[in-house]
Formats: sequence, C-alpha cells, structure tokens
Amino acid sequence: MDIRSIQEKILSNREYVFTKKYVRRDFSFKELPGMAVIIVGARRSGKTSFLRSHARMLVDNGLPEEKICYMNFFESTEGLTIPLVEKAYFELYPEFQNDADVRFLFDEVQNIEGWGQGVSVLMDRHPCHVVLTGSSAKYLSVDIADEMRGRGLNHPFYPLSFREFCCFNGTEVPEGGVYSASMQNSLSKLYVSYLERGSYPALATVDDVSLRQMVLGDYFDLVYSRDIIDRFEVTKGTLLRRLLFRLVKNSGSPYTIARLVHMLKSEGFPTSAELISSYIEMIKDTKFMEEVEIYGTETEKKRNPRKLYAVDHQMAVLFREFGWSEGVVLEHAVFSALLRTGMRINYYRDEDGYETDFIVSDISMTPKALIQVSCRLDGNREREIRGLRSAMSASGLRRGLIITMDEEGREECEEGSIDIVRGWRFSLDPCLFIMA
Repeated sequence: MDIRSIQEKILSNREYVFTKKYVRRDFSFKELPGMAVIIVGARRSGKTSFLRSHARMLVDNGLPEEKICYMNFFESTEGLTIPLVEKAYFELYPEFQNDADVRFLFDEVQNIEGWGQGVSVLMDRHPCHVVLTGSSAKYLSVDIADEMRGRGLNHPFYPLSFREFCCFNGTEVPEGGVYSASMQNSLSKLYVSYLERGSYPALATVDDVSLRQMVLGDYFDLVYSRDIIDRFEVTKGTLLRRLLFRLVKNSGSPYTIARLVHMLKSEGFPTSAELISSYIEMIKDTKFMEEVEIYGTETEKKRNPRKLYAVDHQMAVLFREFGWSEGVVLEHAVFSALLRTGMRINYYRDEDGYETDFIVSDISMTPKALIQVSCRLDGNREREIRGLRSAMSASGLRRGLIITMDEEGREECEEGSIDIVRGWRFSLDPCLFIMA
C-alpha cells in the first residue's frame, strides 16, 4: 500500500469517526510516555466503539483532530505496516514530529504484520501516545498485552455497566448517589430491564427476547469457535464445547477439576485433569468468564472449589432449563459491578457451610467489603445474615452488605451492622458502598 493511499485512509477514518455519535462509556485510562495503552476485554464488549468515542472525547476536550491518527485494521491491510502509517501521518503533519499530544489509536492491530516492533519503534521515535485493541481468531487483546510486555499498560474493559446501560437508553444519571423519587422509580425500572437484557452493548435497546437469546447464542459460538478453537488450535472441539456449555450453565457455582473430569467421562468424553485445566485457562484468557477463589491461605485456596462467572449476567442463564433465575442474574450483575472497581474478589465459606458471596479486598488483600446477594429476604433472611456475621467475625470488618431487588434498611448484630441495599443503587456506584 503506497503512502498516498494510507494518508487517504487516515483522513477517511477521521471523517468517519468525527461525524458519528457515540454513547459515552464510563471508562478511562492513564497514559505514560513510552508505554502503549492496551484495552483488554471480551469479544463484543464494545472496545472498537470506545476507541472511536475516545477520539471524539479528545477533540471535545480541545485536542485538534489533526493530532489524532485513528486506524481500524479490520480489513484492507495487505502491504500495510506501522512504519508506513507513521511515515504517512508525519508527512501529512511534519510539524507534529515532536509533539507529545499526538495520539495513534490502532484498532484490530493484530492484523498488521510486525505490529509489535512497529509500535515500539514508533514510540521510540516520537513522544506520542498509542492505544491498542484487538480481537480475532488468532490474536486477542490478552495476546497483544503479552506482545507489548514492558511497553504497555493493560486496562480491563467490560460490557456495559448499569450506568452505561442507562445512557444507552437515554437516561443520564447524576453522580453522588442522591436521587429524587421520580428518578428512583425510573432507575428501578431500568435496572429490571438491565437484568433482563444483559450488558452487551448490541442488546441494550433490543426488546425482543428471542432475538436477544439468538444473539447470545451466536456470541457463545464465536467465543468457542474463534477465540478458543481457532486461536489455540484445539483438536478435541466437542469436549471443549461440552465443558464450556457446562461452565456457562453453572456460572457462579463452585467447581473442581476432578468433578468436571468425572462429569465429562460419565457423558462419554475421555479426558484428564491436565486437559480440563488447560481448557479452563483458555476460557479465562478470552475474558468471557472470570474466576473467583475462596478467601483464605494458599492452602485453603487449593483445597476449596473455585467459581467461574460469565461477565454478562444474561449469558449466565442462557442454558438454564427453567428460564432465567432472578437470583443468578442479580448475583452476576453485582459481580460485574465489582469487576469494574479493580478490587480483588473472593468468596467466603465457614466451617459450618455458611457462605458470603463476595469479599472485596485491596491490592494487599486487606478486606474492604463483605457482600451477600439475595433478591428477596423472605424466608432466608436468617441464613444470609448468618453468613455475613461469620465473614465479619473472620475478617474483622464491622459492616456487611446485602444486595436485594426491592428492600433497603439496616440490621444490627454483635459483629457490627448490615446494610440492605437495592441492586440498582449498588450497581450505579459500587465504590460508594465499598469505601463507606
């Protein structure tokens, strides 16, 4: 591809980006000189749209659009290299050679041959900022992060938060956690819609249930076939599909490798603990599911089951025979809200079998919040509180949270106090409750 053609592509991409409207995502990142920003997230979470909206945000904040080089390498990349893009851009704007405000935003960068070295050389030659995303059958964002190790900062990117879902549906939610009665009513209804539709951007405004389920099924197939089978060149595809199906169907439930091996063998799939462990690592690599360990020592973590949560709460109930469980969906929505805080997430179980769904800790593993999820407390209030009290006693925290659909209040106990919070409030501002 010649320089003139690349320059025309740069100008055409800019024209496309700055004439479209984007819904703001509640996501930001920090930049360091000489370090690329790598946006790492699951397929269909909206990374491409975010990158375009980021370009628009930069211009809205005063950066001249000429200082932005946005390139989507999804197609027409034959003969295209990062050095050629660099040469084409700086021939267009030679006055920006040493301008630290210049941004190169590269989407689907894995489609460019030698892109890793090209990006490194670009950052060595110019004091510019580079942002990268990628997803394909052979190269996901996590692979890009590995390629740029030492020259990149990883930023996890997830499907829609509840606040973002509100924006997609035309409701801007004020910051601060204080809302009028009418706003509370609107947010409560929107939260029910969020739980029903899930967090994938493409489904945020889709009313048709069967269509949403069809799209979720397609997403499942893409993760299976493109992100795992093709990427890792898996030969036992039927076994992998059955494993992924089981994990999604039982999303959020404890699992052990031994139990999975036994289950698969009973269904006629010869396998081993080593193979299943490797497949689970592949699944986690796609960012389609995230793992949660028990809170405790390394020995306790090895001895106790782990849990895998689908990052989308409707995906978690796609394969359940009796329709979607409100409790499962709410627990996954709370988990997704916690993921976005960047905190460490574990679960807790005491010797008597009482559980707390989530223990949230800082980077030093100091507990900051204890969270129980229960749609409604009718009939199980005592058990939910009992689990929290046990976790409060073990962690030393004097406060626990129970997330529900429609109840708010406070329970006092010997270990401290337990706040009961509606799901929509928590999902809007989880840090307000974690850091309280």
